[in-house]
Amino acid sequence: MHYVIGDVHGCFDEMMKLLKRIEAQDANAIIYFIGDLIDRGPEVWKVLDWAMKNITVDGKYRSVRGNHEQMVLNWYAKWLNWKNATEQDSMEPKTKYDFYYRLEERDKLKIEELEPIMTFFKNLPYNQLITLTDKEGIEKHYRIVHAWYCRDNTLSQEELNHAYIWQRTLLGNENSGESIVHGHTPNIPDENRTIPENRAGRIIHEESSNSINVDGGCCYKQLYSQYPCMLCGICLETLEEFYPCSLEERFKEFKREGYLSEDSRIEDFPAFIE
Repeated sequence: MHYVIGDVHGCFDEMMKLLKRIEAQDANAIIYFIGDLIDRGPEVWKVLDWAMKNITVDGKYRSVRGNHEQMVLNWYAKWLNWKNATEQDSMEPKTKYDFYYRLEERDKLKIEELEPIMTFFKNLPYNQLITLTDKEGIEKHYRIVHAWYCRDNTLSQEELNHAYIWQRTLLGNENSGESIVHGHTPNIPDENRTIPENRAGRIIHEESSNSINVDGGCCYKQLYSQYPCMLCGICLETLEEFYPCSLEERFKEFKREGYLSEDSRIEDFPAFIE
């Protein structure tokens, strides 16, 4: 069967736990990542090293491109121009997030070290369409993309690519016949977004836009510890959800790590309030 995993953002341990849970149930699973493998999290290099060894175009593990991969590609073009300049009379370009420093720590700021990474990022497609038969025998079409799949024929290819990795307005998919599976916008309430608190940090099905958001915001668990902030996985045939641990285990982890106070009660954790 086919599975989709949300934005990993350097959360290697959670990624491996989630893969183990999925593959324990389905040894033949085909697993898609939604992009944004890098930046923010604690073990970006471990995630990237695993991804470059395991993710292929048509193998067991696959991925689409996220905006964080694209930002690194954009940075590399500027860095390469700076590196090859006859006179380096400007400051060395750095990535917006922490990827430059991860490279620097491992002495990877060399063209021969960077080229394989950039080739890997360039080979990640902007979207993937999967047609399958669900558990009731009905044919379904799922469009896997990092941010959103845009069908506006008036846009240039560059504008479409930008939408695939950046768009947060979920419009234009109501009557397409496809369900869009995406990430990019973490399922965490803020002043611009209201979501059910009992679903915050987990998968959310957006019926109005015929889409599934699998970004649980796993890299934000210290900042938003009132929510479980899970790395999310979903089986497209059954819509069964997968997480690295149970909600009870997450609550205990947050208390153990000091993200929640000692007197916090599990019944007050929003994820348990139905």
